[in-house]
Amino acid sequence: MKLSTLASISVACLLLSATAPAFARPLTNDLGIAQQNDATMKWFEDAKFGMFIHWGLYAVPAKGEWYMENHAIPPEEYRKFATDQGDGVYFDARGYDPAGWTQIAKDSGMKYMCLTARHHDGFALFDSRYPNAFTSVQTIHRDLYADYVKACRAAGLKVGLYFSPIDWRYPGYYDVWGTNCLPNKWHYQTDPAHKENARKMKEEVYEQVRTLFSNYGPFDYVFWDGGWLGQQGKDRDAAFFWEPGKFRDPDNPWPVAKEYSDYDDNGQPLGLMGVARKYSPNVICDNRCGWIGDFAVDEGNKPVTGPVRSFYWEKCMNLNKPSWGYNTKQNLQSYEDIVTTLVNCVVRNGNLLLNFGPDRHGVIPPTHATLTKRVGDWLKVVGDSIYGTRGGPWNPVDGEYGFTYKPGKYFVHILPGYKGADFTTPVIPEKVAACTDLFTVRKLRYTVAADGSLHITGLNREAHPADTVVMVATSGVVKK
Repeated sequence: MKLSTLASISVACLLLSATAPAFARPLTNDLGIAQQNDATMKWFEDAKFGMFIHWGLYAVPAKGEWYMENHAIPPEEYRKFATDQGDGVYFDARGYDPAGWTQIAKDSGMKYMCLTARHHDGFALFDSRYPNAFTSVQTIHRDLYADYVKACRAAGLKVGLYFSPIDWRYPGYYDVWGTNCLPNKWHYQTDPAHKENARKMKEEVYEQVRTLFSNYGPFDYVFWDGGWLGQQGKDRDAAFFWEPGKFRDPDNPWPVAKEYSDYDDNGQPLGLMGVARKYSPNVICDNRCGWIGDFAVDEGNKPVTGPVRSFYWEKCMNLNKPSWGYNTKQNLQSYEDIVTTLVNCVVRNGNLLLNFGPDRHGVIPPTHATLTKRVGDWLKVVGDSIYGTRGGPWNPVDGEYGFTYKPGKYFVHILPGYKGADFTTPVIPEKVAACTDLFTVRKLRYTVAADGSLHITGLNREAHPADTVVMVATSGVVKK
C-alpha cells in the first residue's frame, strides 16, 4: 500500500445535488472492457464495511510493508525472512487461522474481506510455477491463500483479492526501457539488460494473475495496487507496460510467453482485466492498475469530507496508523475514529475497508479484534441505518451530520461536531409516521413545519456520542 492523493477520484467526481438526482456513474472506460453494471455492483453498495489484511514477509521485521524498499534490502537478504536463519524468527504462519480471521470480520460487522496475495516485495501467499516466483508454498510448504479463500466462502463473506504487479526484486521495475533508470533506493543505474528484466517481471505477473483467477476464484472483488513505475506518476501512466485492459497488443515491446498467457476464444491475448473477467465474470475491481476500474479508492487516514458522491467508491484506512503491515509500534485508531469514518463514508455513498496487519505467525493482535468488535456490537443495534442504504438524499455537513436512506426510512447521523439536542431536517416529501433514536430505541418528539421539514427535539447526545442515529419512518417510499 502506498499513500495516494485523491486525484484518481477527482477525475471522475460528479457530485449529487441537494435534491439527490438518480444515481449516476460518471466513470468511463477507454481500455477496451466494459465496467460492471449496477446490478453486479449492488452487493458492494449494500455491504458498506470490509476487512483489509496486509500480511507477508514484512511482518518479520515488523516495521511496515514498505520495509524492503525503505531500507533498500537486497532481494537475497530479504528472502531470509522466509526461512529460519537459526534464531527461529521468520515468517512461519504457525498461528494462521483464516476461520478465526473471518470470525473477527463478522464480529466487526464486516461483509467482505481482502487479503494481500502479493505485495510490492513479490512474495506470494499462493502457489506459482513461474521460475522466479517466491512463494509460501516454497518456503513453509503451505498455500496460505487457498485456506483464506476457503474460509471466506465458508463464512458467507465476499472474497476479495489484493494483488500488486510491482515487484522490487526486479531492477527493471525502475528501468523498463533500459534507457532511463528512475531514482531508486538500491542505486540501480541505467542498463539495457533492464528491459528484459522488466519483461520477466511482467511475465510473472501474468502467470500469477492467471493462476489466481483460474485456480482460486471466482473472486467477488479485486484491489489492484500500483500501476505506476518507480513509485512515480499516476496509476494509469504505466498502462503501456502492464496492458491492464481486456486485450494485450501482440506487438507490445514487453511480450509475455505463450505458456504464461491466456487467450479469448478467438486466440487474442488477454490483458489483466481480460484474464480476471474470463474466470470471474462478475468480479468488481478498483482503478489502481492502469484500468479505469469499477470503483474509485480514497486511501489513508485523511477525513472524508464533501458532498455525496455519485460514483462507486471506497475508503481504505489503517487500523494501526504506523503502517499497513504488522508493526511493533501501536497507534490504533480510536473507536470513535472508526465509527465516524464509517459514517462519513456511508453518508457519501461509499464503503470503508479497514486494514489489519497480522504478525509473522498470522495472528491479529487481540487488542485490534477487541476494538473492532465494539464497532460490530454498535452495528448490531444501528445497522439498519448503514447496510443497504444509500447516501443522501441530502448532502452532509462536514463534521456535523449526514443522511442515509432506504425505502420507507430516512436516517440522520449526528456527529460529535454538531452541538445541541434538537435537529431540523430538510424537507421530507412523505408523511412522517415515527421518529426514533435508533441506538436507545426511544421515540423522539417532533413537529412538522409547513414546508415539510421536521424539527426533532430531546436528542440524547450522550448515549453514543460518536454517532447519534435518528430514524424517520415514513408512510410512503422514500423518493430520490
